[in-house]
Amino acid sequence: MPKLEPKQIQKELEQGRFWPVYWLYGAEKMKSRELLKRIKKALIPEAQTTTVGFFGMQDECLDASEVECPHIVESAKSPSLSGGLRMIVIRDAHLLKDTDALEELLGPPATRDQIESVCIFISKDLDARKKFSKILVEKAAVVPCDEVADDEREAWVQYLSKRRGVKPSQSMVLSLCQMDPWTLDIIDQELEKFSLNNAADDGETYASSFGSDFSVYGGAESFLNAFFSRDLSRALPACTGFADQQDEALPLLGLFGWNLRQLVLLARDRESGTRYAKLNSYVADRIKAWSRLWSVDELLHLQAELEDLDFSSKQTPLLPLGLWSSLVQKFCS
Repeated sequence: MPKLEPKQIQKELEQGRFWPVYWLYGAEKMKSRELLKRIKKALIPEAQTTTVGFFGMQDECLDASEVECPHIVESAKSPSLSGGLRMIVIRDAHLLKDTDALEELLGPPATRDQIESVCIFISKDLDARKKFSKILVEKAAVVPCDEVADDEREAWVQYLSKRRGVKPSQSMVLSLCQMDPWTLDIIDQELEKFSLNNAADDGETYASSFGSDFSVYGGAESFLNAFFSRDLSRALPACTGFADQQDEALPLLGLFGWNLRQLVLLARDRESGTRYAKLNSYVADRIKAWSRLWSVDELLHLQAELEDLDFSSKQTPLLPLGLWSSLVQKFCS
């Protein structure tokens, strides 16, 4: 059995079929958290809830740093106090040792009345070198919850926006897609802020409170376009608008780094004749236009200089305006 996608698990849940063991792993916590909610909702219909818990169901949450595998097996096979199905969630499952003991819990998907327990392991990774991992992939529902790829970010932003009932502008979507660091939780938090501000004042003041600094988005976009177009006459004066204001310069560094990574991928494709870069429609034309002006070596040099600028901005007393002006003059003249 290959690794499963969340949509495959959802389809099985709708059919009333459950795996005795789910292993959800990966860096994107929202994906694993949402899938856990769906499994629990399918196992425990809301109509069966009572004031003391879930009718016909006993759920338990364990921490892998505090329990051993035999204890998990014993807990899964012990009858619940109400005589119904048991659901056990094991967090930080990558910390488990002697996992061979878990093999007796594995099995094919079945209906709710055909299994005595459902164990859901939440792990940061799956070590493919281990014998147990290979058995797990064959006999359990192993679901990767990986980081969202750059070319999939826009679709996730739109999905989370719809879920919160908000309609961000295209420029806001663009900036959300370019945030760094980027996780679904971070994006959802920003959309929540937008929703709250929008409800209070129709979003008029949201730009000034946005965590990624949308108040300077227009200026940031103008600067990046000038810089990557290697236009010294526009890029150099723009530095005065943000360099000395850390709350504006630091978010810009994130946008700068994201665009630079896309440029490196595209330039490498151009020079090697490959097609590995996957660009979203919202940046494809702009990135392609910029890439014609840069070589891979220049972009790699720029990456190193940007890292030095980031460090110097935070750790040294050097004047920020001088740092940014020097970077612009070095690459745009």
